[in-house]
Amino acid sequence: MSIMCRHRKLLFTVILTVLTGVANAIPVDPDGVGIDAAIDVQRLEWRPANTLITPVGNASIFTHPLGDIFQLYSHASLSEFQDGNGSPIGSSGSDRWTYIAGYQQQVVSTIGANVVLDAIGGGDNFFKLYFDATPNAHAANGTGYGPDATNTDPVLVLSGTVSASTGQTAISAVNVAPGNLDNYGPDDYPGVDSITASGSGSLTVTIESVDLAYFPAGLPPGLGLDFQLAFDLPFFQADPSSCFKNGAGELIDGAGPNALDGLQCNVNTVGGINGIDGQNLIFMTDSSALFNEVSPAPEPASLALLGAGLVAMRMARRKGKGGSQVGTDNAMHGLLAHSAPASLGNYHIKKCY
Repeated sequence: MSIMCRHRKLLFTVILTVLTGVANAIPVDPDGVGIDAAIDVQRLEWRPANTLITPVGNASIFTHPLGDIFQLYSHASLSEFQDGNGSPIGSSGSDRWTYIAGYQQQVVSTIGANVVLDAIGGGDNFFKLYFDATPNAHAANGTGYGPDATNTDPVLVLSGTVSASTGQTAISAVNVAPGNLDNYGPDDYPGVDSITASGSGSLTVTIESVDLAYFPAGLPPGLGLDFQLAFDLPFFQADPSSCFKNGAGELIDGAGPNALDGLQCNVNTVGGINGIDGQNLIFMTDSSALFNEVSPAPEPASLALLGAGLVAMRMARRKGKGGSQVGTDNAMHGLLAHSAPASLGNYHIKKCY
């Protein structure tokens, strides 16, 4: 393990210690009535995926005074179950677990180039965790993360809502000069560019129901899922999604049709330059979730300080690769121009084992 990798893993552990309490080991049966044995899980490590940010009412990605509200939708498939040491456990096939989520956040701080949003109640608020014996989640299309025309056999194993008393997001533009939105393999969205941006966030899922076939011991009262998230643009570890899913189970438009077979959602809502001229904003999202007692949200300053350390770490890694850091264009007006330096950067914990 490299020194930089050890530093990244240590810093992520510090963040989890500060932003959450002591994690709980929960008995999980990865395939319910199948052949897999139950395992004690503390963390769910998700594959890089997608989040869509859409303005509510008169809010806009270009102007965001205090009080502006945004609706977020996200989805991901599981990379691995992990124990308390962050080590993978269980058999293969963790991608049979997926989630979809929706929640609202409100601007609470716009100091200089910084923006912080808090989770709030109301809106399209849901969290649904599925098991799919025949996984077919498709990141570019945004389908298959829950029941839809492409995916008829998922089982709802856990459901809840995103807590209004915890959860924050801080985001920052790095370079407003546009480049390809999709830098993961071939460009599946050749007509869509994006600014460069990054950010970090946290949210807590209040668990309301579980399927005992997958959680054989149930869950203790007051237990939730504490998420830590990294946001990045452009996409470099996953494809942008054409579709997202709302709380009613309906597909909604994201990045629009792609060059593959993503025709289910044929309207591009992020514009020709994501972050500049679209109604909505799409992010690549990397996340981990701990089974944990519900804890209060960190103060905005604490989140920004933790993020600043991660940004420094990210810049050090880029310099080590011979890269350079492009400064922020302060003339840019919009949600990503007035943003906090908090970022989990390119970090993904499974790379550090």
